[in-house]
Amino acid sequence: MSMTDSPNTPDWIAADTSHTPPRAWAMKATCALGTSENTLDDLHQQFPAAPLLQSTDPEAPQVKLPCKPLDLPAQALGGNRFTLPALAASDQPPITSLLAPARGFLSLNPGWDGVLCVTGPRSHWAHISADEIVSVQSFLTGDLLAALRATPALSHLDDTPQDDAVFLDAVSETMSRPERLAARLATATSTNQLAGLLIGAELAAARPYWLGQQVAVIGQPPLADLQTKALEAQGVPVTRTDEPTMIRAGLATARAELQTN
Repeated sequence: MSMTDSPNTPDWIAADTSHTPPRAWAMKATCALGTSENTLDDLHQQFPAAPLLQSTDPEAPQVKLPCKPLDLPAQALGGNRFTLPALAASDQPPITSLLAPARGFLSLNPGWDGVLCVTGPRSHWAHISADEIVSVQSFLTGDLLAALRATPALSHLDDTPQDDAVFLDAVSETMSRPERLAARLATATSTNQLAGLLIGAELAAARPYWLGQQVAVIGQPPLADLQTKALEAQGVPVTRTDEPTMIRAGLATARAELQTN
């Protein structure tokens, strides 16, 4: 058997280039080879001939909202490299970390209507109706948490896991009195409480998205888990999904379309 026919040789490489650092998976059709993530550089060096499909690129075209994620084809970058487009909302910078997981979720949950909440350094709330992203609202909650946690005034905070009540009390406090957020951040005693205050502010501002809707949360712990707890405390029906699975599924649908064109 030749090297190119080996079952351990990927058909293509799926890359999440919105992640820092970019992460990637060696893919055989729609399945990842192995269970661990790799850096994009490592996989590209190991399999330089494998086609590369990435979630975003600075040269990617921008698609205006509203749009149907599953109808947006990957774009050629040259050198056997392809990328998904970025999403362009009129009131915010290009959105680069939403399309791949949204595409994956919708491909695995056909006909689903509701709201996607994709967490990370920047979180995105996307209203989905009839397979279309109708609107998006973004927040810097993850980046704010990291930045505040790095300040000398808050570097002493306790990082140990705490009772959910501490977190949920902080969420509730900011949702009911958002004007006190800056003052309460100054008196936070734990990272859990700090996260609760910031997520509470996000939920207060994102209320038009989640109120009366079903929500799917896509992201990595701890932020995605905390966001799920905060939403469930408001009585919102929440589906918690696995972020890498959604991203790979989204890229796999785009890869299949490239092969048929």
